[in-house]
Amino acid sequence: MMTKNLLAVVTLLGVALWSGCATGGGGHTGSDMQVTVSTNPPNQSLVGVTLTVQFQASVTHTDNQTVTWSLTQNGTACTAACGTISASGLYTAPAAPPNPAVVNVTATSVANTTKSDTAQIKVLPITVTVTPGPATVGLGLKQQFVASVTPDAAPQTVTWAISAADCPANDCGTIDTNGLFTAPNVIPAGGTFSVQATSTIDSPNWIGTSDVTVVTSRLNGSYAYFFSGYDSSNKPVSLAGNFVANTDGTIQGGTQDELTAAGHNRCTILSTSRYTLDGNNHGALTLKTTSGACAVNARTYNFVLNAAGDGQMIEFDGVGRGSGRVSQADTSDFSNPKLTGGFAFGFTGTNIITGKRAASAGVFFADGHGNIGSSAGALDINDGGVATSSTNVTGSYNIGSDGSGTLTLVDNNAGGTTYQFAIYVVGGKTQNDANPLTLYAIATDPLANPAVLGTIVFQDKTQTFDKSALNAFSVSNLTGVDNTGSKALVALIDASGDGNGNVSATYDANNAGTIVAAKAFNSTYTATGNGRYTVDLLNPAVHFVLYLSAANRGFLLDSASAQVYSGTMDQQTGSSFAVAEMSGSFEAVTGSTAAPNGSQVAMNLLNTLALPNFAVAGVQDETDGGQNAGQTLAGTGTLLDIGTGTITLTAPAAAKYVIYTLDNPKQSGFLIQHFVMINVDPANTNPTVIFGER
Repeated sequence: MMTKNLLAVVTLLGVALWSGCATGGGGHTGSDMQVTVSTNPPNQSLVGVTLTVQFQASVTHTDNQTVTWSLTQNGTACTAACGTISASGLYTAPAAPPNPAVVNVTATSVANTTKSDTAQIKVLPITVTVTPGPATVGLGLKQQFVASVTPDAAPQTVTWAISAADCPANDCGTIDTNGLFTAPNVIPAGGTFSVQATSTIDSPNWIGTSDVTVVTSRLNGSYAYFFSGYDSSNKPVSLAGNFVANTDGTIQGGTQDELTAAGHNRCTILSTSRYTLDGNNHGALTLKTTSGACAVNARTYNFVLNAAGDGQMIEFDGVGRGSGRVSQADTSDFSNPKLTGGFAFGFTGTNIITGKRAASAGVFFADGHGNIGSSAGALDINDGGVATSSTNVTGSYNIGSDGSGTLTLVDNNAGGTTYQFAIYVVGGKTQNDANPLTLYAIATDPLANPAVLGTIVFQDKTQTFDKSALNAFSVSNLTGVDNTGSKALVALIDASGDGNGNVSATYDANNAGTIVAAKAFNSTYTATGNGRYTVDLLNPAVHFVLYLSAANRGFLLDSASAQVYSGTMDQQTGSSFAVAEMSGSFEAVTGSTAAPNGSQVAMNLLNTLALPNFAVAGVQDETDGGQNAGQTLAGTGTLLDIGTGTITLTAPAAAKYVIYTLDNPKQSGFLIQHFVMINVDPANTNPTVIFGER
């Protein structure tokens, strides 16, 4: 018995020794061992030159976690040109990107050298981007500049300066250590100059610049504008017009068309109108009109300006509540010949007789001589849930030397029904361009037809408007009204068309306080000719008509429901967005609301990178039954690779927004230029779409 027990002990000891020898004392090292390489923080695949990335490795099924690190390219060991990696996995990038720029980082198990894992890191030069750029700054005013350093993981620290070479007279103003520029009180002798942001990473070459031009006033010349909202009795009001601004804060005059519950009026804007700029991107505009002609003879708007000098505005006078846009007008486009080719449009408003929401969309073809025809135009109308559609729209137009004019559309499918509009030219390109010729239009026959207001946009003449025109990603914004007619519905849609009649999409919505988050749906679309499409959107589906002005860009109209959704579609890339692309200054303002009592905001946002998110600061004006000026903004923002994200404010009050980016930052200086957002707080039962732009 003792011999038997001794034999058993020896056998067990042999098994233990055999196991220990095979693992070096750390456990099993068979085929199930696995080495996994990662970065800390996770998922870092880019690094700037001279900077470091911490790699780490985990080894399963062994107690021995020791690995050796190596760098390779194209299957061979790297030279110093690839950078270096320490025994603890700290990779240090070289002083210049290698060729190729991607380096393989491999961790090999010491316990079993046949087991390894490889990750890749791409080495990039340090790039500093300054926004806004270029910048126009009014005399004596302040402009905040922001520098974004890429890759995102690079230190976001820079030193600011005004280029001495560009400003030899040293009369260009000052810039502080935070990038806040103060313009001088006289125009610099040397004209345009540059501000510089130099990365604090040890190299004199990593500098971003922005050209700066100091002007007497950022408002100067001809402007067209539109506005929609409600009066103090919650009756709808729509305005469109134009004026000429002088650099001293005075207005030469202009023309305004007005739609109220009483009908249409045309007014003269008086030279006693004024504007002020209390910041480089913020001011107030008071337009006074002929006494007795318009319902209100003086309205004041607070406005915020984008980098190009166009603005968005909210009424800020206690007379009413609403929002609109003011745009620099190109006087060279003030003539009939400029309207040549196809034009898509989208209008929204109310039916004065029924009080219900109404909207329309369509396309017409202008000959450059004041004629619209012959039978290629189309028009869809949703008047409180009653739909009409025509595929035979003709008409006429006339543009005066001041940029105002008239437009008549004739529905030949409905016995010659006519629709009359006043039009105001903004300007733009009559070719495939991101800045197409644009006009603002307002109905002048509201007792016969819906009292609508909207935009007319030149239709890309190089585009074949068949199924292939919906062949990429797009972002759409929609506004409608609930079944009571007193609460608003808003939605943002991130969609992808395949160019063959199919759509896959995700959307967020605030339906009068009921929140829909990232809900997916699939749909189909049909091209009916001349840029007109039919498509089902949202879930449950709502039937829409879509009029394209370019590929993946156009006007949307709910074709039949009582919600009367309307909105626009814009092009988007769909992927490869980075949080740093939201850095910088933006202006953001509420769009038209489908119901009264909605809050209106005009924001000057200042976003700065705070990985993995961005920090939100700035100020806003708000009307929520009263006028609240200069409210301090504070919060954080997120952005996903697909271009959607959030902004969560902690001041002036808690609020949460969903944001959808619109454009392609890779084609616009690696920065997002435009976005839309909606409030997704359930307590907000009258939400609006907010439009943001750099």
